[in-house]
Amino acid sequence: VRTSFSLLIHLINSLFPHFFTISDLSTMSKGRKVVWEDSSWRFEGWVIQAQNNHAKKVVIAFHGFDRRASEMENFMSFYDNDTGMLSVNLLHHGESGPVGDLHVYSMLEPEILLNSLIKKVQTEFGKNVEQLELLGYSMGSRICFKLLTENTDRFSRIIVLAPDGLRKGLMYKFVVNTRFGRFCWSLVDKFPKTNRSIIDALYKVGVISEHRHHFGRYHTDSPEIRKRVAYGWAAHKKFWPELSELASAVSKVETHIVFGNRDKIIPEKWSQGLKLELAKIKCESVKFHTIDSGHVMRHAATVEQIVSAIKS
Repeated sequence: VRTSFSLLIHLINSLFPHFFTISDLSTMSKGRKVVWEDSSWRFEGWVIQAQNNHAKKVVIAFHGFDRRASEMENFMSFYDNDTGMLSVNLLHHGESGPVGDLHVYSMLEPEILLNSLIKKVQTEFGKNVEQLELLGYSMGSRICFKLLTENTDRFSRIIVLAPDGLRKGLMYKFVVNTRFGRFCWSLVDKFPKTNRSIIDALYKVGVISEHRHHFGRYHTDSPEIRKRVAYGWAAHKKFWPELSELASAVSKVETHIVFGNRDKIIPEKWSQGLKLELAKIKCESVKFHTIDSGHVMRHAATVEQIVSAIKS
């Protein structure tokens, strides 16, 4: 039965490489859910042990907005058999968020997160872990960037995919950094049907593109998404690295920054600011990769492209 199931999985992956991931075929998963609390914050994570059960290296991973920690297991092929993974849910995703007396809009300090992660790695993988790495996708990349700049000496490598954190989008600046933006967002939450009508009308008359129409509807249509935007973006407000500090940090570790050539959410041109800062310090060791992909990168064929790019 086990052999037949394995052959079936290989057949499905061969026929539909872009549609099936570990999240879709949960029986393939080798991870387990963990939840812990530290300094009035609760974190939900996904732990994958090293294939040889003795982790010399551990990668700390963060997923993208409105995704989940378990899907980062799709990227385990980036790593050797002696590497385990602690994937962590972003705040206000799953069970991650403030607890106790902390307000729902509370902002997490990078130092608190880093210390909590190190303690959790020791608990799950033992105290003999020799190296820590970082892996981020989309918004999770921004968390990785900030952790790296806060304590570069703790990490040996960072891989970021479709990375947020290199430039602030207009919607983010408006909602998070202005009182008027927060007020407008509260109106969106109170009058979602009116918001949908406005977005649809703007698209129909050609004021916004199809991509921006989809982006606006996606981030405002459900109450759960609206809360994640309001609370999640605010909770991670301190996880924006200065580009000059980021350039200095990535120049000191093995760094791979991956963009999709069809990504309209975080296009490759957003890396120009970081490249300019790297040029100022004459750093040429940071590797920028462009693959045939949109913003979504977790599917098997795309993962294979990334592996080839990293190893080349």
